[in-house]
Amino acid sequence: MVRSFIFITLLTLIGTAFRPAFSPAFDNVTGTWKRTAMTLVEATGKTTDMMALMNQSMPCSKDITYTFLSDGQMKTVVPDACGAMKKTIEDMSTNGHWSMSGQKMTVTTTMKGIPPATYDVSVQGNSMTWVFNFTDNPQAPNPTKAKRMTLVYQRI
Repeated sequence: MVRSFIFITLLTLIGTAFRPAFSPAFDNVTGTWKRTAMTLVEATGKTTDMMALMNQSMPCSKDITYTFLSDGQMKTVVPDACGAMKKTIEDMSTNGHWSMSGQKMTVTTTMKGIPPATYDVSVQGNSMTWVFNFTDNPQAPNPTKAKRMTLVYQRI
């Protein structure tokens, strides 16, 4: 009896001590985020700051928020300042879902012509980085023959 008690206590302590290591990756992703950086690396190695281009052409984009719910739904909130683009951007994420497998996130949408996208995701504190490798997503439109896109989000 004492041996069983010690064994169960030991298992409980070990399980508690390592809970962060065993917790699902999505626990770190759930919540609301703002995109703070977006860079595109082309096949030539040229890097383009897509966030700067987006903020220049659509200044309201810096205030868009992305919420990842624990049930796999995603919500995008676009400020009214985006005008006609508000509805277009929000429609893209309507019925959008995300899922994690290890450090890979798959994002799906019901919007016609947009295939599921897979990202390598890492979270450190309040910063989350997504890397979209075009070779991992062969059905994704890639007119510039880019290699990858990196997106950085800040938890709000």
